[in-house]
Amino acid sequence: MRALAVIACLAAACGDNDKAVLHYQDPPPGGSLRLVKNAATTDVSVVLDFVVGDQPLVGYATGFDLPLDDRYVKLAEFTPGTALDPGTAPAATAAAIPTDGPLAHTLVVALSQKATGGGAVATDATLAPGALLLRIRLDRIDPKTAGVVFDGLAPSFRLPSGGLRDRAGLTVVAESAVAIGRLEILP
Repeated sequence: MRALAVIACLAAACGDNDKAVLHYQDPPPGGSLRLVKNAATTDVSVVLDFVVGDQPLVGYATGFDLPLDDRYVKLAEFTPGTALDPGTAPAATAAAIPTDGPLAHTLVVALSQKATGGGAVATDATLAPGALLLRIRLDRIDPKTAGVVFDGLAPSFRLPSGGLRDRAGLTVVAESAVAIGRLEILP
């Protein structure tokens, strides 16, 4: 009888039903650039790596504008990868989720090699498949609320801006070739 009570408790999560869990589903294979889950992801923080897809690329600057529901998550950390060198302070990189203006409720991430000043790089970088461009960490805000933060897997999803450009500013990877998954908070 006690074994049945333990099984019932495990099935019901024994009082843990008020804890919503962050869940990121990676995009399907493909995409010149990919936003994929890092192993450091937990139930309350999702760590996402923006990486080069299966083919090598040459570029100078990258980023994206990803509309999201900022009632569920906040930007907790942003770290440039090692594939593009943003130079020394002030580094040519930033990330934010603005609350007003034309980019309100959008995760805005930008990374460039530095054109002038300390650590400047005058040429495009060769980016190997899987190279880490940048890493972001989003933390859950409300431990009880479930919902979709963003859904790059939806058939109607279109990234409004993003990709990779060369030093001359020409598009190397368009936003349509950036693969984004689905982030949701499950009850």
